[in-house]
Amino acid sequence: MAFSRRELFNNAGFGLLLLPALLRSPQTIFRHLLFDPEGPLVSPKPIPINPFTREGRSLVSIVYGTDPRRMLMRAVELLGGIDRLGFRGARVLLKPNVLNDQPPPSTTNPLVVKAMADMVRANGAAEVVVADGSGIIRLPTSANLTSTGMRAAVGSVGARVLALEDEPWVRLEPVEAKAIGHFYFSRPVYEADVVINMPVIKTHRFAEFSCGLKNFVGAVHPRYRPSVTFWSGDWHERIAEINLAVHPALTVADGTTTMIEGGPTSGTPAKTNLLICSGDRVALDLTALALLRSFGKSSKLQGGRIGDQRQIRRAAALGLGIGFGRGIELVTEAVDPAPPAFFQLVEHIRQDLLDS
Repeated sequence: MAFSRRELFNNAGFGLLLLPALLRSPQTIFRHLLFDPEGPLVSPKPIPINPFTREGRSLVSIVYGTDPRRMLMRAVELLGGIDRLGFRGARVLLKPNVLNDQPPPSTTNPLVVKAMADMVRANGAAEVVVADGSGIIRLPTSANLTSTGMRAAVGSVGARVLALEDEPWVRLEPVEAKAIGHFYFSRPVYEADVVINMPVIKTHRFAEFSCGLKNFVGAVHPRYRPSVTFWSGDWHERIAEINLAVHPALTVADGTTTMIEGGPTSGTPAKTNLLICSGDRVALDLTALALLRSFGKSSKLQGGRIGDQRQIRRAAALGLGIGFGRGIELVTEAVDPAPPAFFQLVEHIRQDLLDS
């Protein structure tokens, strides 16, 4: 695997960031980084059929607005309706990005997650869980769930929250995985009847960008996260391969506020007031990547085709979703009066997808 000098220094810098974690909390972070957890060996689940397609193309909805509940309802309707997700009687797990204790776009907007939890409840789910594992040097997750307002927001509609580093694990050894080999993954996420992926859209200093694929890093045991093996040069491929552990029925990307430069913990925010939804996490990531490129702020994302981005290319090769823009159909709407910039953004995304 080619590994540029620039990547070497950037990733080495991240490795140095791990050192404070070892000093700050030896009873928790140190233990997570040094020792494997216990957990049974399980088989990767088969990749399900995307419930939201039209004439063989993956549907991706983009909705503009100011009310997350109305935006979410319309985004799912544009895909084909919530009935296709099979919530009735199911244990449904929502996986936001609660990287740290900071507001969006470092973390997923709690109002977006609340709207999804309420919708799931209203459609007959037996249980709704909101769960994540924060960044290694930002643990414990439990405190972050409180500080970000996530616990209060989703608790108000009857969902319970989990800090995944405190929960059991399962071990996976996917035969298709070449970069990561084996890893431990959150048992509650693996065992949920329905998983809804709820990332925030942002640039990322080391992984280039963070959205649907990257969001499941938070469900991996800290010892097996790509950041811990920064020297290997296959960060992107590891991100893709951990997605063999879980197959979300729906991905809802929070673009109410988008991080367009820097990241993942802090950077330049833009108030974009949109949600992107799809049953295909790779198609959604292509769309989110095109959105980020439209701002022209992150040099790592400029140039080339979005389908060549390494996370996306590896995920598509694994069969996790559509890895080229012509296999995607965008459906868009503004539920509130939208500025011309929204429609210009949509056209930029369409063109970038066509060129991918």
